Amino acid sequence: MSKHAVVKPVCDIDFLQNADNVYRTPDYIVKQKISLCTNNRGDVHSVSDDTYYFRTSERDIDYEFVFQSRNNLDGKRIKTRTYLRTYID
Repeated sequence: MSKHAVVKPVCDIDFLQNADNVYRTPDYIVKQKISLCTNNRGDVHSVSDDTYYFRTSERDIDYEFVFQSRNNLDGKRIKTRTYLRTYID
């Protein structure tokens, strides 16, 4: 039996909304939305729009339920050339 205490559709979990990658740090669950941008010379580079969700017991339960099959439960960041950050309590 799963230790996921709340019956919640996965599509309603905030840190999964429009996420390309999700990983966990000691204090945050981080959602990455990756895109490619070009400059006026036509050079392409990667950009990550990161949203840092403060870890709560409910978010940790959701995270562990969704990613329970990962070898590395905390996941990894996808490296990009540029990033933007937003923080959510």
